[in-house]
Amino acid sequence: MEKVTYLNFKKLEVCGATKQEALDKAPFKVLYDATQAYRNWKEKQDTITEGNLRDFMQEYLQKKTKNAPGVGCSITVESAVADTRERPYKITDVKNEKGKRKYSTIYIVKDRDTNEIIAKCDETKAKAKDIVKELYKSGFKGRVICNYTKEVTEGEPVAFYADYAPSKSTKQGVYTVFGIEA
Repeated sequence: MEKVTYLNFKKLEVCGATKQEALDKAPFKVLYDATQAYRNWKEKQDTITEGNLRDFMQEYLQKKTKNAPGVGCSITVESAVADTRERPYKITDVKNEKGKRKYSTIYIVKDRDTNEIIAKCDETKAKAKDIVKELYKSGFKGRVICNYTKEVTEGEPVAFYADYAPSKSTKQGVYTVFGIEA
């Protein structure tokens, strides 16, 4: 069999939390899994060089995809182990050591179309209306909405922290993808 060189041939390593996530990073559509064929080929080899590995990949592509552009294959180097934990988080409560919490009403003026905060007022509703009137006098032409919110003025404003905590056996998978770029 004569050796053919492919100009668009590409081989790269991709990683992901799942096999599908990793294969989606490939620059072509991965249709075939060449892992078992690669293992069988590897057993028959005395030494594996970059050149004969490339030849194996090109022969496999010819056999499976007929060298169709935009199509490729994958070899599993290390399988991904998915996070199977039911509650993959860790919550840490913050103890309030600053005394009893005291709240104050805050008026938040937002643009109704973009939901962008334009102004805050911690005094009265009338003062919030005055802010909006000045806003329109200064050239604002949009629509606004004023919301009531409560903010902590005394005491600890933080209730808790949360962190992502996957299961200990979770690991990223490593896959070698190869194919003909479109």
